[in-house]
Amino acid sequence: MSQIPPPYFEQNKNQSGQSDIDRLFYVGVQTTVDEGYQIGSHWHFHMEIIYIASGNATITVGSDRFEAAEGTFILIHPCEVHNVSIAPYQASRHYVIGFDPELLRPMPQLAFELQYYLPYITPLAGLNKWIVPEVQDKPALHDLVEDMYREYKMKEFGFELAVSASIFKLILWLLRDQRALLSPDQLKVLGEETLNMSAFRQLLASINDNVHQTISAEEAAMQCMMSYSQFARFFKSVMHTSFTQYVMFIKIRRAEQLLLDPLKSITQITLETGFNHSSYFIKQFKRLKGISPKRYRKEQLLMQGKA
Repeated sequence: MSQIPPPYFEQNKNQSGQSDIDRLFYVGVQTTVDEGYQIGSHWHFHMEIIYIASGNATITVGSDRFEAAEGTFILIHPCEVHNVSIAPYQASRHYVIGFDPELLRPMPQLAFELQYYLPYITPLAGLNKWIVPEVQDKPALHDLVEDMYREYKMKEFGFELAVSASIFKLILWLLRDQRALLSPDQLKVLGEETLNMSAFRQLLASINDNVHQTISAEEAAMQCMMSYSQFARFFKSVMHTSFTQYVMFIKIRRAEQLLLDPLKSITQITLETGFNHSSYFIKQFKRLKGISPKRYRKEQLLMQGKA
């Protein structure tokens, strides 16, 4: 296999000072006629919403691949590995809306759901990462996205406010669609604005930022100012899984990112994701993703045409 560069700078797009993501958002459009289109596997700290305005696209998020038809919205949560491919001679048009979670800082509950809650419960609770609006909603949502792009492109006075307002409207619709599928118990816990939830958000942020370190459930309970038994019950009620399983999910998601770099060995990735032994890392990766790390890497590089 020939050497190829690591994942391009988009993984640090909102920290590099080289992109409009420094405004906390960006809006782009990609139109194809005969030439096709492909953006290889990558990840970034900001969130993206892809809207297929016309045509079709093949989109992979992690190890899940699906066909997105006209009118579909695809949610790419922060740090998720993904790629987009459109076949040659397939006329299409899709919009990409990216925004930093900081945009939602005045609304901590919404920021929490988008950045930490929904990315994890989506595969467990049957929620979708791709959403097809009801027929009656499609025209208004299409116009909302096109107006958002027009404001961003023209950059007239006050366009930041106009684009932000449109993003808020779109997020509201997406979250309401997803929350309609949650159980009453889940909604009740999410609605609790307590000291526990504040400390809980800080804990999840710390786990995401320090994936190479190991934290026990006992230490996590202390951070949340709870006893171990209280913490275990609280965590399970919010995330519908155990603390240990959640930490493993975060480690494997980080491994997915690192596997995009063909120059990193499995041993290096094992250490950078906080595992002590490669054999255990490989076992856990295969258990969660259904394929081995080596096969995952090979498939991702093949999608980029660089294997």
